[in-house]
Amino acid sequence: MTLHLVPRSLQYLEQVAQLGSIQAASRELGISASAIHRQITAIEDTLGEMLFERETKGMILTPTGRMILNLAREWRLDNARLWSEVQANRGIEHGHVRIAAMDGMVNGFIPELVNEIAHLFPKVDVEIEITSPDNAVKGVVNGDFDFAAVVNPAPDDKLTFHWSGEFPLGCIAAPDHPVAGADGIDLHELVSYPVVFQSRALSIRKLLEARHGWIFEKAESAVVVNSIQLMKHLVVSGRYLAVTSELDAGPEIRSGQVRFVPITDPFIFRQRFAVISNAQMPESVTNQKIISHTVQTLRSLTASTSAAK
Repeated sequence: MTLHLVPRSLQYLEQVAQLGSIQAASRELGISASAIHRQITAIEDTLGEMLFERETKGMILTPTGRMILNLAREWRLDNARLWSEVQANRGIEHGHVRIAAMDGMVNGFIPELVNEIAHLFPKVDVEIEITSPDNAVKGVVNGDFDFAAVVNPAPDDKLTFHWSGEFPLGCIAAPDHPVAGADGIDLHELVSYPVVFQSRALSIRKLLEARHGWIFEKAESAVVVNSIQLMKHLVVSGRYLAVTSELDAGPEIRSGQVRFVPITDPFIFRQRFAVISNAQMPESVTNQKIISHTVQTLRSLTASTSAAK
């Protein structure tokens, strides 16, 4: 079980600051809105300063509120450092590792990694959260996760990059789809078929909009989803094409459920995957070994997927 020493009042403030309202924080934490309000007003009364501006668009941190938020994040990071050091003192046979990962990894990489950890470290508890890339990076920086397997993380001095790889985007199609046997496909041809697109909740959509935004207007028939898993299921059904990387579609490529067709448009961007941890937080011997196995697993899956294309 993870050590939690951050005061509740600071936890509540963090959630209100992130979500913009006490009601939203209440739903997220499963704590009554009145209890959260009492904790925040208690800090305000003690300091004689407002922590939030109450505006129609939500609760906005005041300068004093930002100072308290920074304190909360430092406290959380110190909590994570302490927990890491306690775990390190136990030796490599015990521990608790917290991992953040993406939705696209649920049916391939994550099960394989969990099984490997269970085999090599039977006394290590594994906690996995499937979340967005932004929240994964934020969680690593705040000490909520020991490490993350994440897509398109920005360079940051607060992060250690243990592995990263760039993968060009391609078109995935069911084996009996008309484009499945092609050596390549351009985006104009791709959007002449029914396409399943990622929603704005997924980072790849933002990159596609920034560089190839016209495809969302030109597509003759499209479905938009916020799940990579659902996107792949729709492609396997045979009607739809999708734009993604070979790592996201790795399990389906290796099993023969889909074919990966390179996109021939010039300047098509490459999606970057990485394994990251907090550069300011010492890693236990256990976590170092688990991160190393994570990198090995990703390299192995990447190689096998490329061979299966």
